[in-house]
Amino acid sequence: MPEKKFIVLTVFGNNQPYLIADVCSVVTDSKLNIVAVEQNALHGLFIMFMITEPVTKDDPPGAAYLRLKEEAKSLSLEVNIDLVEPSDALRSVEKNLQVFTIIGRDKVGILKAISTALANFRVNIERMHHLARGEFVALEMLVDASELRDLSVLRDVIQRTCDEFGFDTIIQPDTPFRQRRRLVVFDMDSTLIDGEIIDELAKAAKVGDKVSEITHRAMSGQMDFEAALKERVALLKGLPVSILEDVAADIQLTAGAYELISTLKAMGFKLALISGGFTFFTNRLKQQLGFDYTFANDLEIKDGKLTGRIKGRIIDREAKGKIVQELAQKEGLTREEIVAVGDGANDEIMLKNAGLGIAFNAQDLLKKVADGQLTYSNLLGLQYCLGATDRDIRRIRKK
Repeated sequence: MPEKKFIVLTVFGNNQPYLIADVCSVVTDSKLNIVAVEQNALHGLFIMFMITEPVTKDDPPGAAYLRLKEEAKSLSLEVNIDLVEPSDALRSVEKNLQVFTIIGRDKVGILKAISTALANFRVNIERMHHLARGEFVALEMLVDASELRDLSVLRDVIQRTCDEFGFDTIIQPDTPFRQRRRLVVFDMDSTLIDGEIIDELAKAAKVGDKVSEITHRAMSGQMDFEAALKERVALLKGLPVSILEDVAADIQLTAGAYELISTLKAMGFKLALISGGFTFFTNRLKQQLGFDYTFANDLEIKDGKLTGRIKGRIIDREAKGKIVQELAQKEGLTREEIVAVGDGANDEIMLKNAGLGIAFNAQDLLKKVADGQLTYSNLLGLQYCLGATDRDIRRIRKK
């Protein structure tokens, strides 16, 4: 029995429409089967990598190698052909591919810093391209992390490198699910909108300092969310509904939020708002932005004033995580097809229950469980992590 080996072709030259057919014909005429292939055409240059093997088991790889070398002379391309061991050939296609999306305001030296960090970990950049150019930059890198035992170490180094340049990074496996995401869920306060609604209500009720202190402890994970929520709402007892109307009228969306939601809807995503805030405000945002689903706490109101109590179930961290699972079942989605974006400790389970979890301008606790982070000025960058490019966005906005 002939020893098992593969014949590997590397082909490059000026791009022409017929080149793939020519290469495949040469391989077929050499009585070879194509095991794996990668091909790209960029700026007029044609590049192809192909792993082949003899069609029949009793055909010696050495003889097939010589046949292919002879047949390849007819190609109008530069061709390199090697006879390699199976482990060497398949290592090139059995890779731990990760996608890094780098987002921020353009800074000289950012690409050098990231590529140096990757090289120090023996991580090879397979492909990279700009998704957005100009003052706002989004760069996507496909890297091979096969030699890494612990990807989390590389994540930390890349994030620290990006922090030095004011950039954000999202890291996700290069799997088929990356192109099949269907649902994006958002937190509301300090994520989709600028600030915390309950703090604004507290100011109107003259208990701002007390509520802000409780809010801070809850968002940083120092205090149980449900207990903190009930304590804060109790301080709002007697507040007129007219004040809620005033606060709702003054809601400011986070920079880029309106454009992001519009783009995601045009791309076909279902959108959900899962908030530890209040239905009085999430319902307004649902009407304003066109969310498919909204979930929040329901303030009890009697005689036109807050009673200081909440009706129904409390939307805390456990409830947020459960709602993500409920939406997945309702929409017929897997975990990997869901994206979650939040900023506080009560968003932890929500992010864990999504295939892609994004910490937005977040507490350290949330950053540790997230796949990446976006800071205050970069919320719009989420669209680039979900497959959009500048060209796509221009087309959407023209419609």
